[in-house]
Amino acid sequence: MLNEEQEQRAYHHGNVKEALIDEAMKFIEADAIEQLSLRRLAREVGVTPSAVYNHFSDKNALMMAIKQRLYEEINNYFESHCQLGSDPEDNLLQICMAYYHYAEEYPARFQLMFTLRLPMEWSTPEFVEVSCRCLVATRKTVLDIYNKYQIPCSEEAVVNTTLLVWSQLHGIIALKNTGSIKAAVAYQDWPAPCALVNDKDVIALIRQHVTMTVNAILNAQHGEEHH
Repeated sequence: MLNEEQEQRAYHHGNVKEALIDEAMKFIEADAIEQLSLRRLAREVGVTPSAVYNHFSDKNALMMAIKQRLYEEINNYFESHCQLGSDPEDNLLQICMAYYHYAEEYPARFQLMFTLRLPMEWSTPEFVEVSCRCLVATRKTVLDIYNKYQIPCSEEAVVNTTLLVWSQLHGIIALKNTGSIKAAVAYQDWPAPCALVNDKDVIALIRQHVTMTVNAILNAQHGEEHH
């Protein structure tokens, strides 16, 4: 057992809770999240188990804190990689590119964000605000595109378009990461760039995705005018 002096030395650099989350993030990077327990975390950080339980009642509470940390990180990543200006179409492209590059730079963290499921009742207003910040910014950008072309729209249309942008972008990244499309390219004589092996091919597809989204907004309005 660690005495109080040893425990203080172990985390004298800062907050115990943050030190515990920092250590837990190493398990994520090593793709070893299944091996993480509160007792092992205490051992790795160099504190007593009771010190861990002072901050996290169980592993679910720890995972919730990890998930909030991940959302804070991706929010900071977006802020540093997106120089949003007056053109909403360019802004949408920047947002999509930042999402893709984050997934490429931090694959383990990106995967955990979408595989870690926790009960809805664990969500706090602070967590909802942090987790939805990028989505809110994307929704605003989509609305700006509607407004740029003076296209009337309902809130439902804006949100649905935002969700389509997100889901299609996420699908492109999943196809690249899993290599699922490579077999079709190899055995069906599809064009080589469709395999999404090279970064430039993925970026080209994302650009096309944004262009098609904007065209779909414009074409939908054109179709309504002719009814």
